[in-house]
Amino acid sequence: MNPELSYRFFNTLENDQFSLIYIGEPHDQMTATLMRINETGVEELTAFRKTVSFLLVECFQNIIRHADKPEIINRTNNKPNMISLRNIGNAFYIASTNLVNNTKKEGLISKLRSINTLTAEELKAVYMEALDHNEISDKGGAGLGLIEMARRSGFPIQFDFDFVNYFFSVFYSQFRVVSDENPDNYTIDINNTKALYNDMIAENILMIRKGDFSQQSILPLFTMIENSLSSDKNLQGARKKILYLLIEMLQNISKHAAEHNGMCEGIIIISVKNNHYTINTGNYIKNTHIESLQTKLESLTGMDQEQLSEMYKNKLLNQQLAGDNAGIGLIEISKYSTEKLRYNVKSIDDTLSFLSLSITI
Repeated sequence: MNPELSYRFFNTLENDQFSLIYIGEPHDQMTATLMRINETGVEELTAFRKTVSFLLVECFQNIIRHADKPEIINRTNNKPNMISLRNIGNAFYIASTNLVNNTKKEGLISKLRSINTLTAEELKAVYMEALDHNEISDKGGAGLGLIEMARRSGFPIQFDFDFVNYFFSVFYSQFRVVSDENPDNYTIDINNTKALYNDMIAENILMIRKGDFSQQSILPLFTMIENSLSSDKNLQGARKKILYLLIEMLQNISKHAAEHNGMCEGIIIISVKNNHYTINTGNYIKNTHIESLQTKLESLTGMDQEQLSEMYKNKLLNQQLAGDNAGIGLIEISKYSTEKLRYNVKSIDDTLSFLSLSITI
């Protein structure tokens, strides 16, 4: 586990006010959870929020309906699905990836290029004509979903492919929505999304969430992670420990992060390798708090499990007597982590630094 991973991806997403990137198999509860997460990240007009929600759910449904899967998954073709939602300025970017059979590739390219040549009025006309002629396939529509998504977005569909092997390619699609008629100069292109996807796979990352970590915003995130862990049969008894530590890590950001850009800004990264889950978090911290925090962290990393348990019990007793629970979260995190807590502090400016924490279960 590498605590510096948090700062690295925080910089990668430095222009994002909000971002959620999820890699893995979709599950039944994800649609509703994505809607709730979207509501906490989009504080614009209702109509705009509905458009972002529609595109987000359609991307998710497209993965379910149209993603192709190899009969045998191996190291070379293990390219998991991805869905992402990112907010930069007044624009939202909704992207997805999935495997497609190479026999479908040219037809898909032709369809997307054709859609991108149409005006808003032409897109609506083509969509209504397809509905009138009942052009519905057994997988949910002969391109109707893509046409309606392009119409709702108001921008051309960004797309690309990465060759995997003789049978499959990775298909990337991205939609952009803006909340007014004057979009920001900075934009995300499809190459940015491809690089992020491949970087996450290289680091075995399942999920990244960057943005506000106030209590209201982290509850739907926790639900999404809980549902994802429930579908992993390899976890068994470890799931409760992971969820418990996840709560503590999220609460640590929510309670102790220094305010930046007008919010409790931070990042959480969940990765898995050899059935071991790693949780990385990062957030700003005031420089005046660094010395005492480092002293506390150094003390915790130097203790074994027995010492941590004893310190935990003493802290609980002091909490009951004095009503003070400061620092108990870090003790719990260290106590229940299967490996030593790791941390990194990077100076940002005269008032702030960036604190990264990493635990493995």
